Amino acid sequence: MVLVSAAMVRMFVTALLVASPDDVTSALAIADFLTSIGGDTAMKTSRSMPSDPVPQIYPLVRDESEIIGYRFFAEKPTANGFVTAERVSGVCARKCAVKGGRIEPDDGEVARSFHNRPLPPRGNFKSFWSGVSAVCVRSPSEVMGGFVAITLNNTELVTKGDIGARLFSPISLMPTRTAVYPYPPDRIRSAASFQAQQAARRADNVAEQRTQEAFRRDLAVGMETNCGTVIQIRGPMVEIAVPPIRVALNGQSTFWSKRAALALPRIAPCTYSL
Repeated sequence: MVLVSAAMVRMFVTALLVASPDDVTSALAIADFLTSIGGDTAMKTSRSMPSDPVPQIYPLVRDESEIIGYRFFAEKPTANGFVTAERVSGVCARKCAVKGGRIEPDDGEVARSFHNRPLPPRGNFKSFWSGVSAVCVRSPSEVMGGFVAITLNNTELVTKGDIGARLFSPISLMPTRTAVYPYPPDRIRSAASFQAQQAARRADNVAEQRTQEAFRRDLAVGMETNCGTVIQIRGPMVEIAVPPIRVALNGQSTFWSKRAALALPRIAPCTYSL
């Protein structure tokens, strides 16, 4: 495996979705798509092996049970190293539109959650790898499937390096290598699932707030708080005995606190009314 510097390498990733999850022919439709874009399935085209994977085959090694298929490309370096990835993206964007889909915004939760899944951990490779992704859905609750295209691109060295580097560096002679992987719909989270998760969190927060409000309202001498034991109450002010095992900020054994600053034990750190 040849290691290259961050200035020499960049990874281009585009995730698009091409089939409905309730369509029993979705896998076949994606297979037809793979056939239409060319490439091959020979591991040697990726110039890697599962035992020593480069980023192009990382999804194949890690997500073999999730991906539907794959295609590898090795092409002569050109001024634009992402020609194949861009061509594949265009084809799939059109197929997605034909199927009634739309592209999710890059900064949306659906796209961002899918963005990093096919990418290798940065720490595993000396080269700098980054990616961008896109998601196509039919509705907030219906993801239509997806694929990712990963490209090892040495264009920067070929077009911007000095003459010596371009003539003699083995990296400059390496083909531009691209791998394409489709992912099925059930492996990509929908917008509806994120919305449900957010609603559940809001409900939990409201319930927690009401619990804390009831606790502060019903405080009585002898009750335990996050700061210690209640020993006296005067309207909105509460005197707390600091536990022997805890050291207060100024060494005091008791202090006065506002009710609003107290909480159930182990729920929040004690601020000692600061």
